[in-house]
Amino acid sequence: MPFDLAHSLHGYHLIVQPSDLALDPPESYLYLQDGLIISCGVLYVLCYLFYMIRTYKDRFLAGHVEYLCGTMAYEIYYAFTTTSTTFELYCFLAWFVFDLCFVAVAIGAAYPRERRAAVVGRMVAGVCLGVTFLHWLCQIYPDEREQLTGYWTGALLELPIGWGALYYLLQRGDTKGQSLEIWLTRILGCIAAFGVFIWRYLNVPQNWEYVGSWWSIGTIVLTLLPEVAHPFVYLQVYKREKAKIA
Repeated sequence: MPFDLAHSLHGYHLIVQPSDLALDPPESYLYLQDGLIISCGVLYVLCYLFYMIRTYKDRFLAGHVEYLCGTMAYEIYYAFTTTSTTFELYCFLAWFVFDLCFVAVAIGAAYPRERRAAVVGRMVAGVCLGVTFLHWLCQIYPDEREQLTGYWTGALLELPIGWGALYYLLQRGDTKGQSLEIWLTRILGCIAAFGVFIWRYLNVPQNWEYVGSWWSIGTIVLTLLPEVAHPFVYLQVYKREKAKIA
């Protein structure tokens, strides 16, 4: 029959909130949500890849690898609490695998051999504590598919990254561990991640009230502000860096 393949995929969407589904949303709402979720995942995977390339090349990590305990705990915990299909679970865990690869590259390239075992130990302990904390938090603030805590913890994990990148550029006066490719995929990933929830809020505000709160708006602005400034600062530092070499 014509369009059998297309019909077989009809109605399959990523991480649909039951309260949204109960309102019989149009396919356009769900398809755009799918696109934003997929874009977010792909962009962050590319961001990890560019971080790995630059960290290995420069033998320097623009930050502390222990910070990734939070992101890894997030990716493990929410892989099992927000997904409802094996496909969604594997996609979420693939994100974790790239994070794990980044950690391995960072520890191998940016830390001396005698410190690596201690760093690995702190990472394992940090991830375990992070997963425990997220589980406790979700018991305090239960929600369908744990989207409430997923939104706030994800936003708070992302918030310091842009500021930290700016700090390293200005404090060190060089671009080691950083690149415009990292910045571009990071800011677009942020926009896509926030875009998922903003799209939901604009369409079904009663199900996503917290996204439109002043706390949420302030967090979004504070997260994106350093990202907007980043390329201008990066280029100035890059020019001075090249001038010193010349």
